[in-house]
Amino acid sequence: MIQHVSKALSAWWTLAMGVFLGLAGGLVLAVILAFRSARAMQARPGVEPYRDPLFADHHADAVAGHLGQQLFAVGGVAALVLLGLAVLALVLRGLVLWNRPTVGSRRVGWWRVVALSGAVCWMGAGATVTLQINERWPGLYDTSADRDELMTRRAAFDQLHSRSERFVTIAWLCGALALGLSPWCPQPAPRHGVDPS
Repeated sequence: MIQHVSKALSAWWTLAMGVFLGLAGGLVLAVILAFRSARAMQARPGVEPYRDPLFADHHADAVAGHLGQQLFAVGGVAALVLLGLAVLALVLRGLVLWNRPTVGSRRVGWWRVVALSGAVCWMGAGATVTLQINERWPGLYDTSADRDELMTRRAAFDQLHSRSERFVTIAWLCGALALGLSPWCPQPAPRHGVDPS
């Protein structure tokens, strides 16, 4: 029974982390591609699909920035939910195996916990930066502001955007490490020398 529950929780953990890694990596790549594509197309007012009058005086980064803002806002929440599910699976599995015979390295198990904690913290930091980006983005193309003020705002925005991508990338690396350590973490010990699988 313990072996079956442990396997089910391990599958839950692996699925949640696998989807998280795909989502986090996809977010960074999608935003990079959005900027490159928008700049390559040199979006102009009235050209499909950029007919929104709000973009009339904007250059290509306005479009890409808007797309990136939405991607990180939605994707960041989804990534944190997936990490939460992974943490829950790991906690439940730890409770199931508590004071039971196991095989594998407990030290590696603790390193996995550290790596997962890092993924949660860095992804949370990325989400915090995304909120700051969402607050500042509307002011990047304020036609009432002078050029120097706009340039200052855009420089600050670029720093936040780079920081957000860097935080998500570090979270991805921590998550990949946590998942990669799993095969060497504690597993239920076979009973009576019989392989439970």
